[in-house]
Amino acid sequence: MNRVRTLLVAACAAIPVAPAIAQEAVIDLNGTWESIACELRPQQGQDGIAPWYLKRSIVFGPGRIDAHFTTYADASCLAPLVELKFGGDVTILGASSVAQGARDVDLIVNDYLTVTPRMEGFAGFLNSADAGACGTEEWAVGTEQDVFETGCSVMGVAANAPTTEYEVLHVSAGHLYFGARPVDGMPLAEPDRRPSALQMPLKRSAGGLTQKVGADDLRVPKHVEIVLFEQAQGADPADVRAFFEAITEKMNQNDTLLYRTVGQGENGTWLCVNYWTARPDMETLNAQARSWSDEFAEMAELVKADSFQLTSYDTGL
Repeated sequence: MNRVRTLLVAACAAIPVAPAIAQEAVIDLNGTWESIACELRPQQGQDGIAPWYLKRSIVFGPGRIDAHFTTYADASCLAPLVELKFGGDVTILGASSVAQGARDVDLIVNDYLTVTPRMEGFAGFLNSADAGACGTEEWAVGTEQDVFETGCSVMGVAANAPTTEYEVLHVSAGHLYFGARPVDGMPLAEPDRRPSALQMPLKRSAGGLTQKVGADDLRVPKHVEIVLFEQAQGADPADVRAFFEAITEKMNQNDTLLYRTVGQGENGTWLCVNYWTARPDMETLNAQARSWSDEFAEMAELVKADSFQLTSYDTGL
């Protein structure tokens, strides 16, 4: 396969790789967002600040959040301690100074808050609360209880008390950034505790490869490329998608691909339109990709080598 054409496919057909700077008026929260790795959090406890490890799954809808957090006893997130689920309202406020395109957002837990212990020690910890002060039944591993009405004294949760987290949210290239947690482990329970920096992002798990990415980026695209190609005979479109998702891992440091539209047509045809900061930036990234032999090993089985049609334009902007 022609090496240059291989690289063009990699550059055009990967899912989002470049942070996009969103307009202040728009933040697309809707969807399902998942942790990309085990996350570290400072947590205030009886013996001072201690590290907590967790993974998050969050669903945003119009004015709504439903979240599922799992806290672990180890830094590899292999030994679950407790699961927390909560739901409530979302109020999107004005522009944040943390990052261009970020917004101040109030997350209000006013619907439910469930707890499920996953270790005997944590179940015992919950059972140390006074009767009725943390759920209505005795706690056991795997048993879920909604503590919104009763509160949970040992976890610092008040009864029948909606809580607000004063957050900062930023969406960029298929990732959702929350505000960084305070190093003192205290919650974001007051407006003046709203974060001033961003933390490790969540990755959008809903949606597919065929999508328009970062179209509200404020930077001006000075170069556009259009690539048409066909997948190989017998190739599974899902494998083509998975291949380009793997390539994405190598492209995440690039900040020159502003946005793209990728589409899968009939009879195994594909279209990609890329918008770049400038032609030299595109050429630089393609040159860097020439050393990615391991990542491109599957290309010959997935894409017809003689099917590429490339056109490239300077926008004059």
